[in-house]
Amino acid sequence: MAPPSTLPRYSLGLLALLHATVFGWAAWILPWGGGTPFAGLSAGLAILYVGTGLAALAGARARGRLWRMTAIASLAFLAYHTWLVFDAATYIAVLYGGLGQGVAVGMAAVWAVLVLFTVPLSVWGIAVTGGIRRRRPAAAGAALLALLATLGLWRSAAAAADRPLAPLAASPEALLPALAEIAGRMPPNEGAEPPSLMTREPARCDRSPLDAEASAIITYHRRTAPPDPELSRPATICVQGRADGLLAAIEEALEDAAVRGPTKVDVIVAASPLTSSITAPDFFQVRPGTDGVCRHGRCFMPWQLVALDEFTSNAPLAFIDDFRFGIDSRRLAAAFSGGAPPEERIALDGLTRITTWSYLIDRDGEARYTPRLREQDVPLTAATLERAVSMAMRHILAAQASDGRFRYLLNPWTGHVSWQGFAVPRQAGTTLAICEIGDRSPEVDRAVRASLAMLTGIEEKSEAGGVSALAQRFGGKKPRNAGLGNTALSMIALLTCRDRVGDEFDPAIGRLGRFLLTMMRPDGGFYPAYSLAEGHVIEGPDPLYAEGQAVYALSLLEAAAAIAPDAPFPPADELRTAVEKAMEYTATTYWNHGLYDFFFIEENWHCLAARASLGHHRNLKYEEFCLDYVEFKKRLIYDEASDGDPAMIGAYGFGNVIPPHNTPSGGFGEALAAAMAIRVARGESIEEEKAIMARVATFLIRQQWRPELCFACAEGQVIEGGWSESWSSPVIRIDYVQHAMAGLGHGGRFLDLDLDLEEE
Repeated sequence: MAPPSTLPRYSLGLLALLHATVFGWAAWILPWGGGTPFAGLSAGLAILYVGTGLAALAGARARGRLWRMTAIASLAFLAYHTWLVFDAATYIAVLYGGLGQGVAVGMAAVWAVLVLFTVPLSVWGIAVTGGIRRRRPAAAGAALLALLATLGLWRSAAAAADRPLAPLAASPEALLPALAEIAGRMPPNEGAEPPSLMTREPARCDRSPLDAEASAIITYHRRTAPPDPELSRPATICVQGRADGLLAAIEEALEDAAVRGPTKVDVIVAASPLTSSITAPDFFQVRPGTDGVCRHGRCFMPWQLVALDEFTSNAPLAFIDDFRFGIDSRRLAAAFSGGAPPEERIALDGLTRITTWSYLIDRDGEARYTPRLREQDVPLTAATLERAVSMAMRHILAAQASDGRFRYLLNPWTGHVSWQGFAVPRQAGTTLAICEIGDRSPEVDRAVRASLAMLTGIEEKSEAGGVSALAQRFGGKKPRNAGLGNTALSMIALLTCRDRVGDEFDPAIGRLGRFLLTMMRPDGGFYPAYSLAEGHVIEGPDPLYAEGQAVYALSLLEAAAAIAPDAPFPPADELRTAVEKAMEYTATTYWNHGLYDFFFIEENWHCLAARASLGHHRNLKYEEFCLDYVEFKKRLIYDEASDGDPAMIGAYGFGNVIPPHNTPSGGFGEALAAAMAIRVARGESIEEEKAIMARVATFLIRQQWRPELCFACAEGQVIEGGWSESWSSPVIRIDYVQHAMAGLGHGGRFLDLDLDLEEE
């Protein structure tokens, strides 16, 4: 070992204390909901780094030994967690059929951070304190560790693999004729629509699916007998037996059905025990929207876990509440017990993951194969596209309150409505969508006028005078600041809807347009907010979304001012100069970085602004910015060659593990449609884009709530036409519907379909 006098002092001390801070933070913040081995090991490593750092700063003779000890412990920490990462990746890849880009990149990023904070300082420390002394026992120990690691990976792969049960048929579709035949012998539904089949109770089977050759869970309307005042009651039964006799058992069980449908049938085709003793985190062990869970003979079907919102119950990082993914063992325990969730996480041991073939018999007796509650074979035709847009429009109109606001959240299973989270941009965006896509009916025009009146009703004038902007009041308190986005997106809606409502809102448009001009920086960018209380702009970084919305709004205002020079708008020449400056800034400065070809965030609004400007304000560089952005986003759309679930084709996503969200898919459809319009205006081919758009539209149509899928939808609400966040997250949000409808409406016009949609 080198003499203590030759060892670094202050540089080592500062670096060691930095590492101690990082590992101490990780021990305190990152544990997944309580104490974990990771937390304990990180805390221990932090203590070693504190000791090394303090010894180095004090110039202690023991700092060399402490540094070497810490280095060895740090490399052991890395080796152990490297194995954990690979072991968890093995489990996930086997269970989900591949990691997918998002999870693979995330794991690689975590591992890279571990390397950064373990290898450099450790290698330096070992090198200057004597290096590595080769010994035969060390080589034998390394071989033993490699063998143990291999056995561990094999164990994880075996634990992840589904355990098939005796098959009823060669494929899920092969059972449809038999189920249709059973449905044909059930009593027809000639009266009112039966009540919802929603139930929060697990099905009760005589045996665990692991111990039965074949099992099926049936939820249906059971015929009642006097003195029960109701003609039928929702019921759930479990039938078990030999595989070759299960269909007969299903038919026998349905002999007391009151009506033909809706009837839900889930045939369990695989069952695998769960355990918390493996490396893979608990929340990865049940595939969202795909798997059900049993505890002995009591079973929750996949659709029930979605309805109970179990797949978004886990918050792996407690300090990021909105980051929720996968199951939480405490919530599952409460679902089975009917009580409150326990304080501490409990082991998954004793639970069984089940995979099902999911079927739905509708009131007409048609049997449908509905994995994840969605039909996978709905074709893209003029009829299906027009129906999807029409249902979405009806859903939005039904979501409007008497004051013009659009409902924010709706749970399709419980009917619970929430206005919490209502935001002006979502209100304005929904209004824009129905103006662009909606037919010229009095009903749509009334909804538009009511929404625009609501938006202009929150106009606030600066206390310093001269500037007006849209800003929400909370608790009746006058807002101190106004963000750019509220006014910019509302302006887009006001100007787009102007041909429906005439000049009724022109004075407000003029005042808000002058606000947008006030918000423009000298370089063509925009300030993020304005102080209404003090009467000045608030400087800050370029605001996400609002930058493109401001360009879009000013371009529309430029066109309106040119057509109606007597309207109370800013002069068209002044607006044209401002729009040109903003477009130049976006095209040359806004996104000027070395990763331009590989990385964008969300710039859909710039594409929509470029499309809206085609008829009156062309800027080729700005249009190119949109085309480059869409070219990047194309890489994230699943196609037939993607290594993923076929149900994901057309979705915007990152892999099999994370269910694709419908809003980004719809938003991409909007941006792609805008890019297609730009290419057409430039005389370029859009054949490749048409193929991508067809995939996106097909995915969105298949993910939409339709009446025939609403066997357990809440009564008294218009559910059909909406989109949930994903197939594993139940809640419908108004902007989910807005973006999906807009993507279908705009994108559908470029497809080779004979559509009867409103022209742009």
